[in-house]
Amino acid sequence: MTRRRKPVLRRTLMTTIAATALLTSLLPATSGAAPGKGLSAIASALNPILREAEKNGIRMSVGIRDLSGSYGHETLLLGSREPYMPASTIKLAVVSALMQQVDRGQLSLADQVTVTSEDVVGGSGSLQFESFPQDLTLERLARLMITQSDNTATNVLIDKVGMDRVQLLMDQLDLRTMHLGRKMFAAAPSPAQDNYIDAADLTELLSQIYQSPFLTVSSRNQIIAWMARQEVNTKFGAALPDAPIAHKTGENANVTHDAGYFLVPGHELAVSVLLQVTTTQDFDEAQRIGNPIVQKAASAIYSELVKDQEASAGSSLTRAEFTSLVARELGLTSAADRSSRFPDIGDDSPYAADIAAARQAGLVRGTADGRFDGPAVITRAEMAAIAVRAFEFIHGEASASGEFGAANQGTVSSWAAGYVSKALRLGMMDPDAARMTDQPASRQEGFRFIIGIWNFTR
Repeated sequence: MTRRRKPVLRRTLMTTIAATALLTSLLPATSGAAPGKGLSAIASALNPILREAEKNGIRMSVGIRDLSGSYGHETLLLGSREPYMPASTIKLAVVSALMQQVDRGQLSLADQVTVTSEDVVGGSGSLQFESFPQDLTLERLARLMITQSDNTATNVLIDKVGMDRVQLLMDQLDLRTMHLGRKMFAAAPSPAQDNYIDAADLTELLSQIYQSPFLTVSSRNQIIAWMARQEVNTKFGAALPDAPIAHKTGENANVTHDAGYFLVPGHELAVSVLLQVTTTQDFDEAQRIGNPIVQKAASAIYSELVKDQEASAGSSLTRAEFTSLVARELGLTSAADRSSRFPDIGDDSPYAADIAAARQAGLVRGTADGRFDGPAVITRAEMAAIAVRAFEFIHGEASASGEFGAANQGTVSSWAAGYVSKALRLGMMDPDAARMTDQPASRQEGFRFIIGIWNFTR
């Protein structure tokens, strides 16, 4: 189908600032963000970077959406509102359409596609170096498309999913600029049939994936898990090698982009940084100039998040608070029935829906007498159990650590030993903490457990 390029909507910066507390005022003790602050501190940190870029002939856009409620669910758009060539960031649209079809039963990640030598294209990705023909699962193709930005995998998936269906989903999500008009390394017959993106649409797509109105929780988490294992770390990943980020890069000709999630627990953001080096058409020169600017923007954003988180990092978390954080991290929602409600968690509790959703997902099981005891300070053992169950909810069965041997058997309750062993293996806790699992866990330890759920790699 030939499709005319959609008009670019001139969006204005949304500045509605509400009183902020972690998780939309549901976890007031967790937030370090000042009331009314919104994203203003992040904007102040970014504005000098955008001004410097413009002065040097670099067109730049930044889009940020607060996903947690800590900043009043504010959206921030800075810099150019004009569209960009998306490069590989358009692959987020492809994987979204793929997973929607998986949810509808039209496709399965286990389905196989025969890939031939005629399908192979260059650029990024490892498939081009393999022998063909061969049958590949949709799961492997999607994983390579996101983690390696594999162009061959992308083109095969576009054929399987349907270019028109990818665009239909973008239209249904009211993404007014985002357009997929051609495959990777294919020439556009006309400008109207090329690929386009802007910061507003890319940030909105990230938000829609995270909030998953068009995806199941499983598919939402699968996309984020693939993004968390990103292997192309020329921008966000280079600036923040140890940070909890899940992202997708894009680079081609004189554009260089990165977009994804900054998953600082309780302060989660969707972030898009788009950049065009207008002073050159040389790819290597554009990346040399542009990548450090994207890195600088990522560092500025993350620095502000860490400041807010560290304001209360030493205090403890209750069972209700930690469960709510994990449930929201996984995008869980509870069914309308009351079968998953604990008798001591009333409907007026700000944590009721999250705790019920966590129980439905098998993350929490309550006390021996059937209560939840939400106000109780959570122990390390309880944190380990919930976090490991959350990890397995996304990734499947985790293996235990060999470090947790007979010497520790007497220091951990029998019910918790397996969870603690797995938490050690996953890097969620230190061996010293594993020997004191009946002790209250700090908020900072809770953040580490939550970060470990995604299994980030660099």
